[in-house]
Amino acid sequence: MRSRGTITVLTLIVAAILAPLFITNVHAIQGCKPGTPPTCYLYAQTNVPSAEGSVIVRQDGNNALEYPLPHLFAFTNGTTHSLEVLTLTVSGTPSGARYLWDSKAAWTWHTLQYPNANMTTPLMIYNYTLPNDQFTAQFDKQFQYTLTFTDYNGAALSPAPASITLSGPTGALTTSAYSGQWLQAASWSVVDAKWEGIPGLVIGAQTIDLTNGPVTKSIQLAVYPASVKVVDLNNNPVSGANVTVTFAPPNSTSVSHLTGSQGTVGLGDIPLGPYTARVTYQGQDVKWSEDASATPGGVSTITLNISGTTSAPVVSAVVLLTIFGVALFLILLAIKVRKPPPPPTI
Repeated sequence: MRSRGTITVLTLIVAAILAPLFITNVHAIQGCKPGTPPTCYLYAQTNVPSAEGSVIVRQDGNNALEYPLPHLFAFTNGTTHSLEVLTLTVSGTPSGARYLWDSKAAWTWHTLQYPNANMTTPLMIYNYTLPNDQFTAQFDKQFQYTLTFTDYNGAALSPAPASITLSGPTGALTTSAYSGQWLQAASWSVVDAKWEGIPGLVIGAQTIDLTNGPVTKSIQLAVYPASVKVVDLNNNPVSGANVTVTFAPPNSTSVSHLTGSQGTVGLGDIPLGPYTARVTYQGQDVKWSEDASATPGGVSTITLNISGTTSAPVVSAVVLLTIFGVALFLILLAIKVRKPPPPPTI
């Protein structure tokens, strides 16, 4: 009885020691192909289509182990390895896209991201070959955009805005570059534009959709063409009047112009619309506020308390006609006086 009890105790001790080893060994080959040693597989791919270009990956820093993606890697069970992306830029593609390994690029697996181009694999005790288990070298895919800008009426706006702000999948981006610029292939909203020192000029919802290719787009801003016409009480144009215009805050810039022969002066484009104007002419000083966005044709007419701006030319014409008439009479009279007498009759 004592010997049998001793054997039972020893059996339990041995089982306790060997059981974890057995379990560990089973775990080590779980999901991998049995063998001596077992082999585990990892399928690596990329978001760069093969038609766009080739992405080369180097295994374990060995130049002899360089493969284009996608590729099925075979690793010994229970080992780890490095996979390094060697192709950091793919450009000149048929679609017009370019692919960069930059701060937005990463190796991805499920929701995990490995931002370094040189990734260390997990301990290979499983296969990573199912569609939802594969590793992907996710590049930053970009397309080019070119932007032009118009005022509210659709006329070309010059100069271009000092800056615009775009909102996209990676956050907000403020830029002052508008021609041939690269940006992540996604839909971006134009959320702000700053022109002549005034922000908030974007009209409605305007987007730059770079999801499928390059984009050339015109962005409409809340900028309104404006002009001032100065007339007298008879609605005749007043030339030479000084017009000083002050934009709305926060810019509050003032500019001065002289009216031309038609009594008008072009103010150019007014951001947001509101402005104040002041006209000075022959001692008169007139001030008023205007909103170019609510003014038909963008023309604001101001009437000065003066009259007869067209009477001077009429009076001058009458005087000239009188002078010419008198001169003609005197010439005819002189000719008549100087006419020689007829010869005497014999």
